[in-house]
Formats: sequence, structure tokens, C-alpha cells
Amino acid sequence: MKKIYTGSAKSIAGFTLVELMIAMALGLTVIASAVTVFSGSRKSVELNAALTDIQDSARFAMDAITRDIRMSGFQGCVDINSATAKILADDAPTDDYFNSAISASLIGDAGQWTPEAPLGFIKPIDRAEPVPGTHALSVQFGSPVTYTFQPMATIDADIVLDVDDSGLAEGDLALVSNCQVADIFKVTSYSGVSVQHSSAGNIDKRLSAPYGLAGPNNRARIMRFEANIYFIGDTKRVNGNGDKVYSLYKQTLPYTAENRPIEMIEGVANMKIKLGFRNPTNPADTGITFVSPEDAETTEGRVEVVQIGLLMQSYDSILDKDDASTYYISGTRLEPASEPIDATTQFAQDKRLKLAFNTSVKIRNRR
Repeated sequence: MKKIYTGSAKSIAGFTLVELMIAMALGLTVIASAVTVFSGSRKSVELNAALTDIQDSARFAMDAITRDIRMSGFQGCVDINSATAKILADDAPTDDYFNSAISASLIGDAGQWTPEAPLGFIKPIDRAEPVPGTHALSVQFGSPVTYTFQPMATIDADIVLDVDDSGLAEGDLALVSNCQVADIFKVTSYSGVSVQHSSAGNIDKRLSAPYGLAGPNNRARIMRFEANIYFIGDTKRVNGNGDKVYSLYKQTLPYTAENRPIEMIEGVANMKIKLGFRNPTNPADTGITFVSPEDAETTEGRVEVVQIGLLMQSYDSILDKDDASTYYISGTRLEPASEPIDATTQFAQDKRLKLAFNTSVKIRNRR
């Protein structure tokens, strides 16, 4: 019996093995290219983000330190070069305001500072422990926010402010001045607008003058006395790779164990300071001599310029290989080295991004 086909015959076609392998190879090539582009783009984003963070942190740190340096030695209307504030407070961080208004120290091993740290400063021994080999900077000044007050009848009378929101409190150090003299004293009591300076916290309750009696042209003012210390401290933290994290710390008054240093900026690997001296007793010497803090005590003259150098680093390890660069901060050459390092001339070699920042600051109250 003969079969009859009512449908049309169709040929069935497909990929050969060679064609399939070529298509897979092309697909893998495209995917690999996309992954490479994505990975490179991600690395670029990480580097740019780290660079921005470092620059922002360095700018903030430099602005804060620079602002204080420029104010160092400020005592209102009276020129510190002709009349330095008398120290009355028992626990003042200085016994020579002219020379302590701006100073720096080399932090050594076992907590030793050269020259010695400001009077009363308690060096942290746990979190924020100062890093040996780095420099510390101390600045002292009267706050730029000043207040007027009623004329004092006598030199031991209370200071009666013209405002009731000065922010002064019992236990604060204050600076009072006119255009001739100045005093640094402890506020032993503050009630309403009345500031007392009794012998309970001062070597003498009598000030250098009955401030305000000479009239408004004598510009009698009272302000908070500030004494800040900047240094690099060990946070006792580590990043994902186990690298130590250092930060810039600021110690404010009062220098007590309860008033711990403030962590200002994370990722500051080192700070170096140079002090610029001018000798006013030698008219022929018109230049500035820059020395390291450990050589400052033997240098004649007075500090008029401060050079600051910061070595900043990213928190995470984002470089492809260890940083083998050389950095200069405040004229000091820093070379890479393996832990443990000598921070006087070295930095920890790792994969963190690093940048050096330098600036010079003229002290306003020195001439």
C-alpha cells in the first residue's frame, strides 16, 4: 500500500560544535572586558574617594592649627612684646606666658618630651598615647571673643560683666587686660554676671590694675584663656589589614585625667614642626632661623614663624603594592620602613594612600 504525505518536508538546522565554542569564547571575552573595566572603575572611585577624604582632613587640621598659631600670645589690647600677662592662677599651664605662648616638643620613648610638655599636662598612656618620634605643638592665647565689664572700684573687686552669656564658668582660666597690663587668673566663682578671682585658686586675688577705671579708650576686656596641645596619638585601632591607626589629638584646658584629649582627625601618620626664630637684639640679623623643637631652648630670639608638616594616610589599604615613596614634611625626609618604625625619619610601609601637606604660619602677636 502506497503512503501519502500531506505535509511539506522541513529541514532542521542547529549550531555546530565549532560555532558554539566560538560564541562562548566571544561571550567570555566580552564579560572579561566588562569585569576589567568595572574593576578599574571601582579602583579609580576608591582612590578618588580616599584622596578627597585625605585632602578634606588635612585642610581641617591645618585650618585649626593655623588659627591657633596666629592667635598665640593674644592678650587683648596690650602688646605682649611690651607687657606680658601676669600669672595669678595656681594651676596655670605656664609660668612665662611670653615664651610658652607658642612652643613645640619632640616626643621621645617612655613619654619623655623635649622640651618638657606644658605645665600640668598629663600624658595619655592608653588611648591617644603620643607617638614617639613625632612632634607636639602647644599654643596659648586669650580667646578672640572678649567681653566688656563695669569699671572695677579696686584691684580685688569682682569683675561685673555687661552680658550674662559669656560662657565663663567656675574653674575656668580667664585673661583680663587693658592697653597697659594683663592678668591670667582662675575664676573661683561665677554668678550671674559677677566673676570672682579670690585667693582660693590664685596666688593673689589682687589684679594688676582696677580695670575699666581709665575709661573706654583703655579698652578693658575679659576673655577665656585657652591653652591647646596638638599631637599625634595611637588610637589603639587597626584597619582590616591590621595596620595601626593614628590620629591628630587636641588637649584643651583643664589638663586633668577627666578631660581627655579630643580626637580631631583620623589618619594622620606624622606631624613635624619647625620654629622660626628672629633675634631682636641683633639689628644686623634680619633673617629667620628655623630649628626643630628639641633645639629651640638653645636658640636665641623669639618664635615668629611656625612651619607645620602633616603626613596623611587613608584608612584602608587601597594601593596595589606597598608605598615605597619618600615624603618631606616641614623639611624632614621620611623613608618607608617595616614595623616597628622610628617616626623621626620613617613611616610604616603599607598599601595605604599617603600625601604630605606643609604650610608656614606667621604669628600675629610678634613683631
